[in-house]
Parts: sequence; C-alpha cells; structure tokens
Amino acid sequence: MNRTVKIIFIFWMMLVGSLCIVVWAQARDKQEIVNSMQNRYPALVQAKDQGHAGEAWNGLVGIVDDNVPGNVRELVNAENNDRRDLFQIIAAETGTSVQEVALQNRIRMYRLADEDHFVQDPDRNWVRKRDLQH
Repeated sequence: MNRTVKIIFIFWMMLVGSLCIVVWAQARDKQEIVNSMQNRYPALVQAKDQGHAGEAWNGLVGIVDDNVPGNVRELVNAENNDRRDLFQIIAAETGTSVQEVALQNRIRMYRLADEDHFVQDPDRNWVRKRDLQH
C-alpha cells in the first residue's frame, strides 16, 4: 500500500474504534443511570408521599414546598441529573429531540403518579394528581 492509502486506512480504523468505544460507553452509562435511579426510587417515593416533591411539567422532579429538608433537595437534584442524562441518551438512540423525550417522560410519570402525589398543571401550579383538570 502506498502512504496515502495507509494513512486513510489508519484514520478509518481509528474512527471505527472510537465509535465502538462511544457506543459501548453509552450503553454502560445508560445502565449505570438506570441503576442509580432504581436505587433512589424508594426515597423519591417517600419524598412524594410526604408532599415534598412532585412531577414537574418539564419531565423532571420538582420541589413542591420551599421548606423541604436538604436531603430532599439533594435527592431531587440527583434524580434530575440522571433524568437529563437519560433523556439525552434516549434521544440519541431514537433520533428524536431531548425535549420530546422529556415530554414523553412527563406523560408517563403523570400516569404513574399516585392520586395523592403532586404534579404540575399546565400553568405550572402544584396540584394533587386527583385534582388535575384533564
């Protein structure tokens, strides 16, 4: 092979190798995020049961009452960081926007919410799910 062909071949192999690493890292990161969210789930449900946190209009978790304990704020921040990362991964996998993934998550989480849990209405007010006007 001449020098130009060798350079192109080496570049191509580096590119393919990099893509394989990115795909492998993304799958590993997705599973880590899911595991993190599963581990946090009982505490998140407890915060929702206590009325401290709820499902926000943007597909994330929100603080319902500003006077929540610091550990609830940390919990909500950790959950939202994982959700944002997961939204990006799912958007890349499905070829859609992060905003669409977040919207679909809001719809899903509203459906799954207990009747006594807080959700945001279209005006971004916190209401119990049972009081949400459909």
